[in-house]
Amino acid sequence: MPKVRKAEDGFNLAFLDVMACGLGAVILIFILVDFKAFTPDPTEEKEKLEQELAAAEQEQQKLKKSIDEINDKIALESAKQDDAEQAQADTTQDQSKLLQDMSTEMAVVADLENQLAALSKEVEKSANIQMQGTGEQNYITGMKIEGPEIGFLIDKSASMMGDNLLDILGKLALSDGQKVSTPKWIRTKRVAQWMLARVPLESRVTMVAFSDTATTLGLRNVNSAKVSGSMNAIVKDLGDIVPNGGTNLQEGLTTLFKANPSITDVYIVTDGLPTLGDGLPMNCKNFISSKKSISSDCRRKLFVETIKRAKKGVHYNVILLPIEGDPFASPMYWEWTRATSGTFLSPAPKWP
Repeated sequence: MPKVRKAEDGFNLAFLDVMACGLGAVILIFILVDFKAFTPDPTEEKEKLEQELAAAEQEQQKLKKSIDEINDKIALESAKQDDAEQAQADTTQDQSKLLQDMSTEMAVVADLENQLAALSKEVEKSANIQMQGTGEQNYITGMKIEGPEIGFLIDKSASMMGDNLLDILGKLALSDGQKVSTPKWIRTKRVAQWMLARVPLESRVTMVAFSDTATTLGLRNVNSAKVSGSMNAIVKDLGDIVPNGGTNLQEGLTTLFKANPSITDVYIVTDGLPTLGDGLPMNCKNFISSKKSISSDCRRKLFVETIKRAKKGVHYNVILLPIEGDPFASPMYWEWTRATSGTFLSPAPKWP
């Protein structure tokens, strides 16, 4: 007979399972409660983080302030450097402008020197005179040829051949060809050419050569400076003159203003006070007729009389090539030119 199998008791197994689960739950509770006990408080951590953040922000502010100060210093130094560079640039620009101005002035001076050199080499074939010399020998400081109506008076008396009485007396016996080749007369013609070369183109010119008589030179009494043919004709006539006779300044002035009554500026080339003319005292006339000469005192009186008869309102200019034995010529001509707003010059012997 088969054994009857005894039914299993399921209650005991289920109880153990329940007890195990309960124990596990208790252990889990202890574990969770114990973990929470060691978990930091979020509030404290937050405060700590906030303090660190505040300290970092404070440090950042300090760094930013330092950076701003450094930037300010850099900007200041940069501004100073810019000012220095600008000042240097201005100085360089001023130096460049100064150098440019100096170069321009030097170019102008060089051009003028070239013009003077070219003028000095011009040859007047009819007069056979070559204008030589450079620098100060080729011009006179203070003498300017100007005026709308210009008159030139060139002394062609015998004294224009020498510098003293003995020299002049020795040259009176020379032939005409030798007389026109004397150094002083050649210089006189060079002075006349020098003045003609500097007449303004818009001016009109009248030239008279005088001694005891007076002669108008050129193609006509009044010549335009623009017409080279007229100016060359004056130079040609001047080259044909032979020095001779006494010095009658009155006759020269009368002839000059008769040729052109509108003359505003007169330029006289002579070597001393006049020796002939009207208005002398009786004792001077007797002295002249008997001795064929005139004293220094009489020449002074004659010059004063000549000035009285000269046309008023005209600028009188004098270039004196002095002769020995006439000490009053320079001061009296100077006073005359000063009184008429003119110029008086007694140039160096080697001019022009």
